Amino acid sequence: MTFSIILFIIYGVLFLVEFLLIFTSSFKSAKPADTDLQEVTILICARNEEHNLERCLNSIVKLDYPKGLMQVLVGDDNSEDGTLELIKSYEARYPFIQVVEIEDEKEGLIAKANVLNQLIDLSDDEFQVIIDADMEVTPQWLKTMLGALQQNEIISGYTRVDRGGALSHIQIFDWQVVLHSMKAMADKFRPISILGNNMGFRKSAYNKVGGFRALGPTDVEDLGLLQRFQKAGMKAFQVVDGFGYALTLPQPTFNELIIQRCRWMNGVFTHHWLLAIPAFFARLWVLFVLPAFLTNSSLAWLILLYAHVSALLKYLQMSRECGEVPKVFFYEPVFISLLDTFALLRILVKGKVSWKGRKF
Repeated sequence: MTFSIILFIIYGVLFLVEFLLIFTSSFKSAKPADTDLQEVTILICARNEEHNLERCLNSIVKLDYPKGLMQVLVGDDNSEDGTLELIKSYEARYPFIQVVEIEDEKEGLIAKANVLNQLIDLSDDEFQVIIDADMEVTPQWLKTMLGALQQNEIISGYTRVDRGGALSHIQIFDWQVVLHSMKAMADKFRPISILGNNMGFRKSAYNKVGGFRALGPTDVEDLGLLQRFQKAGMKAFQVVDGFGYALTLPQPTFNELIIQRCRWMNGVFTHHWLLAIPAFFARLWVLFVLPAFLTNSSLAWLILLYAHVSALLKYLQMSRECGEVPKVFFYEPVFISLLDTFALLRILVKGKVSWKGRKF
């Protein structure tokens, strides 16, 4: 069997599976927690977030949720800027916000898992919700998250990429395409990943699976935690909601965009190698389409058609579901595949993945 025939089979199967997911997606929703409101802890990891954290905390202060039922723990992870002073200024104004100075690599844990582990130990609330320091949440975000948590043990929230900067449109498009796959797989089978920047879980379930301590030193703590929940047979859910969501800042430079993708790839290749095989062909299709145009034009057009049509349909479906106005220029799938290719090359050359200026 020639390599061209193998590629025909691979992309033919991908085409079929993707289109079945697209045209049979029902987008299950969770009922917001409007009446049965519970005590909840919001966990925020902050390292050198002086310029982003104020945006996050201001949005949390504006949440449509009783402040007497909220506890906000902000972990300062040995910041080298004015992050700690900023958190303390909010702590002085709002009694539900508390600063926690983080011990470096406590119990052998690293990166974000180390921060979250120490914050969770300080909370007695059953419902724990994580949001990144560079995020902004809508007023309905917490009720949406709690509504989903009342029916599940672990959830992934709905995150959008904010607009702004030359590279934001590419990231908005790609984020919606990826979230479509996550939502479709979660609703039909089981979640394949989770958004570590916007997620929640029940503490009783977290303790049962051993929490972050059971993962050991890892920089992909979100996916590792999801897998432990799934192995224990616990219910997981992917939230997609047009009102209760969070906004993440787009990566401002090409280099930071590549580094972000390196972290994502590291998580897939180290924790989800079965998923990594189809993802490799689905995401890095430019590696195959260019040689195919020189040897087998039919194969090249199949790959090109698959990459563009599937991505476009996913983006449009997600936009419609969440009430967003779609904006398409048709070059997005090519640009995104090139970014992923550069990210893979960087991993192969440099190996290490950085988190907030630290390499692991």
